Amino acid sequence: MPIPIAASNPHADEPAKALEYFKTLEASTDFVLASQGNTTTIWTKPPPADMEGNMPITKGQALLTKEGITLDQILDSLRNSQQRFKWDPRFEGLQIVEAYDQAKDHILLVSLQKGQWPIISGRDFVVSMKKFVESETKGYVIQSSVVDSRHGEQKGRVRGHIYVAGWIVEKSGEGFQVTYISHVNPLNLPATLLNLIATETPACCGSFVRHVEKNGPSPADE
Repeated sequence: MPIPIAASNPHADEPAKALEYFKTLEASTDFVLASQGNTTTIWTKPPPADMEGNMPITKGQALLTKEGITLDQILDSLRNSQQRFKWDPRFEGLQIVEAYDQAKDHILLVSLQKGQWPIISGRDFVVSMKKFVESETKGYVIQSSVVDSRHGEQKGRVRGHIYVAGWIVEKSGEGFQVTYISHVNPLNLPATLLNLIATETPACCGSFVRHVEKNGPSPADE
């Protein structure tokens, strides 16, 4: 079913605010190297003391070198929910509620994240997501939590909060540098699962790159 286009946008101000905070994280110099593999580098930093949650802010980075791929194709691939099952191990699904422009660059969605059955409930997030193309060589996909009266907490799940989570795709000499930065409060998770998520979340940057290298780009959800 096509994504419906809303007559009005109750979350019109959210993307610009989220992008502003995201760019402060992008420019941050106090991330600490956590691991460096063949394809993916991961950094972390503590969350600010004045913001709720003890989940580290994480950053993952990988280089996509597939020939012939474009910036828009990569940004669209990041917004394909069916393909995301193949590269994000914590992803459990999403419902796209509505779009706020004809290009469907700004959408409202409800995203589901796995818990640890049967002990820990899964999380859900009501999210504003928008694609920004900053130049011919750089773009963003930015997500942040919003309050929407039509979407209360789901039975059996805990409502988490995304301060900001997003992707930077930027042309480099050898291809495109793909970076994922996430500041999320999943609420009341035990340390063991918190540590697992802090590792898996930025690592999906490398998983995404390997998926596109192998299978090619995908269109955005429509």
